[in-house]
Parts: sequence; C-alpha cells; structure tokens
Amino acid sequence: MASKKSPSIFGTLQKTTEAASAVNGEFVRQLRVSDLEDNPMNRFSMAEDEQFLSTVESVKRDGFLEDIIVTPAAAEGKYRIVSGHRRVAAARKLGKTTVPCKVRHYEDSLAELRALMGANLHRRNLSPFDMARQLETLREVLRSENKLPANIKEQSELMAEQTDLSRATVERYLDLLNLDETLTAWAESGKMTMTDAYELARRSNAHLYPAVEEFVAKAGETDDFPVLVHRAIAYAKAAELPPAPPKAAPNALRSVDSFGRAIRRSTAQLRTLKLDDADKATAKRKLDTCLANLDELRRTVEALKNSLD
Repeated sequence: MASKKSPSIFGTLQKTTEAASAVNGEFVRQLRVSDLEDNPMNRFSMAEDEQFLSTVESVKRDGFLEDIIVTPAAAEGKYRIVSGHRRVAAARKLGKTTVPCKVRHYEDSLAELRALMGANLHRRNLSPFDMARQLETLREVLRSENKLPANIKEQSELMAEQTDLSRATVERYLDLLNLDETLTAWAESGKMTMTDAYELARRSNAHLYPAVEEFVAKAGETDDFPVLVHRAIAYAKAAELPPAPPKAAPNALRSVDSFGRAIRRSTAQLRTLKLDDADKATAKRKLDTCLANLDELRRTVEALKNSLD
C-alpha cells in the first residue's frame, strides 16, 4: 500500500497564513489576474531583470508564499495592486488566471502609498533612482492633499517620517532627479558610479553637466566608461566654470495665458470626476477649501486688474 504523501512545507505555510488572516478579520480570496490593475503610484522598476526572473521561478516552483495586497479600484470588480506587483507580473508571464489576494481599504491616497512603499522598501534590492522617483511620487501625493510644507527642509523631514528614512537620505535620493537625461542614463546603466552621480546631482554642480558630456563625447569610445566620466567631472571642476546665469523673469503676459489654460484644464477635470460614496465626505471638505481659495484668487485677480487702470 502506497504511503500517504506528506504535505509540503509551502502548503503548510500557506494554510497557516490563511488561518492567521481569518483570525485578524482578513480572508484570502482568489482574484482573477485580469481584474488586477498596476498601481499608478508605483514607481519601482518593473524590468524583467534577474530579480524578476527569480520571482518567476519561485512562483513556478513554490506558488505564492505571500498573498497579494490589493484595494478596490474605480471600476466595478477591479482592484489596484498595493503589494505584489512583481508576483502578479510573474503570474501573467506564467499564464496563471487567479492569484491569492487580501483586499484592504485605505482612508486616502497617502495611506495607500505608505502601504505600497512599506511593502517594497525592505523586500527588494531597490536602485537609488527607483527610490528617487518613488519619493517624488510621495511628494506629489502630499502636495495634492495639502499636506506638503512650503519649506524644503520641512518637506524632507515629513517625507523622512513617512518612509522611516533619515532626512539626509531623502534629500540625497531626491537630488538624483536634478540630473539631465544623459547623466541619468549613464548612472542607471552603470556607465557612471553612483558616487559620481550623487556628486553631480548636487544643485550647485548643475552648471557642470555640459562640460562633462562634451568631454566624454570628444574622448570617444573607451573600455572603462565610468573612469572616463570620473575624469570628465574632475576636468569640469578644475576648469572653474562659472555657474549658469539666473533665468530671466517670466513674461507677464505669457504667465497670464498659462494661468488661464491651467484653470480651464482643471475645470474640465473637475467636471468629469466620478466619486464613490466613500469618497464623497472627503471630497466635500476638499471642495470647501477650493472655494475658499477661489475667493482669495478672485480678490487677487481683481486687485491686479484694478492696478492696471
């Protein structure tokens, strides 16, 4: 008589996780992969690199050792991924039709983004540029919810609190967004060391970019591109290039035109908004703030107009 097959450690782990979820009021459900949407706030790389291929192999061999965390999307029956973008991508690649999910509700976009970032910050080998772009998304969400301080230092401190990073680390990552397209491509592809990338990314070094890129272009092909870039930076610094002159003041009439276009665009977006019942109370509070701002805006525009008479 054939011996009874022992359950695998992975199957046991999955059952234990399901039991714990039930105790905490969260139940795992199988959702169709076609009903899961990538989260627009996710700025972490989704490239099919070595880490992704490892995820595919793990899902193929062992299944899902952790449940996907999702939240209801705007469309009926659809869900946004909060944690598990790579695992869902692996499921799509393997042709799986369903994945185990837990559905969670978040009070606002900031809470959802914090959950998304928390799920990624300590689980993946993140590139500095992934972190920089994700922090920029955090800054945009804080701004959209009127929670972003005007002071740059206070902005960094708030983002540090939201991510459990130090203020200096947040500022260092965000500095990378100062690099132009060419320098960013060099750094992300390994053609420039991150030490040099961080050095060039300082705002005070922005005027060195053209000299560095011109030096590299004139040197032509080389077997050790990062060394060439390092020499280019040293050359540009030694040349004591003057900082770029300050930008000219914006054209007043062009500013008025841009302002008018922004208002028309925002008005069109508001007219197309469709809010769920859960969002209506929050929307009313935010719209009250908008009305107060509009009153101030009207007074400012009228004062400017009267000053022109």
